[in-house]
Amino acid sequence: MSDVPLFERAKNRGYHGFDKEKEGDWLGPFCFIQGADTQYGMIAEFFEVEGLMKWEREIELTRQAVVAANMMEPQPKFFIVCGDLVHAMPGTKDRDAQEEDLKKELQLLNSEIPLVCVCGNHDIGNTPTRQTIAHYVEKFGDDYFSFWVGGVKFLVLNSQLYEDPSEVMKLKDSQDKWLDQQLEGTVYVIYN
Repeated sequence: MSDVPLFERAKNRGYHGFDKEKEGDWLGPFCFIQGADTQYGMIAEFFEVEGLMKWEREIELTRQAVVAANMMEPQPKFFIVCGDLVHAMPGTKDRDAQEEDLKKELQLLNSEIPLVCVCGNHDIGNTPTRQTIAHYVEKFGDDYFSFWVGGVKFLVLNSQLYEDPSEVMKLKDSQDKWLDQQLEGTVYVIYN
């Protein structure tokens, strides 16, 4: 998987290397890592931290998470970061710098551990627009897609299209149609 750059794997509503042909069969248990809200810049804003770069603490925490992931045995099948990758909202000060610093730290992840990014409201806005979604897609990959790992199908959705789609109704409708197609013929396992 290391032949495709880290942030270019979620494209065309799929994830490079995690397709049904390669990963559609159950081969036994596996592990993955789920993180969320790396939100570069949030700690300084909420706790009014002085003397540090505005997101130095988040850089340290991301670095710790990447080191821990790289040392895991067995190796996780993937590392997913669910939303609010940075704290600065689209079009605001520090946005580009936060994204670049986050990407720099995530590049340290073992190239054999695929990184899956999911957008949140801080990544595309409380009321997303075509422009904010396009920016996210350019920087981090598709805003919604599916992938297979170890016989399990994973669905990544752009939840902001359900929160406030007022500026992007056609994009929400496209995601809904895609989701219906993804769920067709799916076997559901429900545990009590």
